[in-house]
Amino acid sequence: MNTNKNHYLILFLVISFVSFQSCAKRTRQEPYTEIEKKQTALTYLVPENKMYYMRQGGAVLFGTNPKLKAYCDVTNTSEHDGVFKFHATLSSQGNTVDYEVEKFIKSGESVRLSQEKEINPFSFETNVQVNDWGIVAPTITETKEVIKYRTVEY
Repeated sequence: MNTNKNHYLILFLVISFVSFQSCAKRTRQEPYTEIEKKQTALTYLVPENKMYYMRQGGAVLFGTNPKLKAYCDVTNTSEHDGVFKFHATLSSQGNTVDYEVEKFIKSGESVRLSQEKEINPFSFETNVQVNDWGIVAPTITETKEVIKYRTVEY
C-alpha cells in the first residue's frame, strides 16, 4: 500500500510539473507591417550658386520708369516635379526691392526664375547690394511599408 501511495505521489508530482510548465509564459517575435511617412525636400542645382540682376532703362519723357530684373537659373535634380520659389532682396542708394516668384519645374528640367520691378528713375545706378536671396524647394511626403517585429506571449 505504501508503494501505491508513492506511485500516486509520483504521478501527482509529474502532473503538477507538466501543468506548471504549460502555464509558463513563452514569447516569440511576430512580424507586422507599418506605413512610415517622411518629409523630403526636392533637390536642385543653381549654376555657380549665383543669382543675377539687371537694370533696364526707362524713358522719363514718356513716363516709363526703369525696371530692375532679378533672376536665377534652377535645375530640378530630384525624381519628382514641384513648385520652386526664388526670393531676393536688393538695395541701393537707400532703396530696397523685394522679389518672390514661384514656378513649377519638372524633374530634370532647367528654368529661369525671374521677376521685374519698376524702380525710381534715379535709383539702383551704383552700389547695388544683394541683401538676401535663395531658392525654396518644395517638400513631398514619401510613404513606405516597413516590416517591424513585436514580442507576443503564447
